[in-house]
Amino acid sequence: MNYNDITRRYFCADERVGSLAGPDVMRGSAGSRAGGTWVQFDLEWRGDAGVSTGTRTGAAGRRIKDARFLAFGCPHTIAVAAWLVEHAVAEGYAGVGLPETVPLIARRFAVPIEKLGRLLLVEDAWLAATPESQGRAALP
Repeated sequence: MNYNDITRRYFCADERVGSLAGPDVMRGSAGSRAGGTWVQFDLEWRGDAGVSTGTRTGAAGRRIKDARFLAFGCPHTIAVAAWLVEHAVAEGYAGVGLPETVPLIARRFAVPIEKLGRLLLVEDAWLAATPESQGRAALP
């Protein structure tokens, strides 16, 4: 299979591989190794809506301070996960969903149609690491 430049670049990127721990970190994962694709994101949140601040200010003031990922899967899966955490930290991302839609990410990384389900697992893991998915519409 031919991979485009961005897929090759992020497949080899290891700066944000690993995990995080702490009171402001939320973890989400999706998929399974047995199924051929597994992704985990650890997102550290900061700002007015930080997890450990003890105040309820809403999601508007929160940002991703740091992020790490672990992944088992094809080069597209690993590259997309690496790009997401780099992009989220660099931009101080605050959104609930992915920074881009799955179709835009698929186009950016030239993901073939038969692999689109893997990107949905990446999205599920990302969403699972957000305060909203963990029953925290506004972080405590």
